Amino acid sequence: MKVIREAHLEFVETPGANATVGVATPSRGAEEVSVIRQRQQPGGGNPAHVHDREEVMIVLHGSVAVALDGETITLETGDTLIVPARTAHQLSNAGETEAEWLLVAPAGVGFFHASGE
Repeated sequence: MKVIREAHLEFVETPGANATVGVATPSRGAEEVSVIRQRQQPGGGNPAHVHDREEVMIVLHGSVAVALDGETITLETGDTLIVPARTAHQLSNAGETEAEWLLVAPAGVGFFHASGE
């Protein structure tokens, strides 16, 4: 068992007005799951990408637009989205305040830009 205190989580700034921190990942002792916490400022977004495993997104607060399979879905606080493996998707803050969410996937999940990188 391992306790990870919020006070010890250090977000890393990433392109697109994002900040990310691994909450429960192999580097923190999780063996079978990866839980990532992300924040995004108004107007922020991330590039289209796919994962090699299923991903679950849980919105903690704010409003997030998810472009997925040719349509855009807007998620609000408390909403959960299951993104199937190998499905291109792109996230952007759809509100006027910071948005924050959890991403949950099997440990070792791969992240690939739409270009395949």
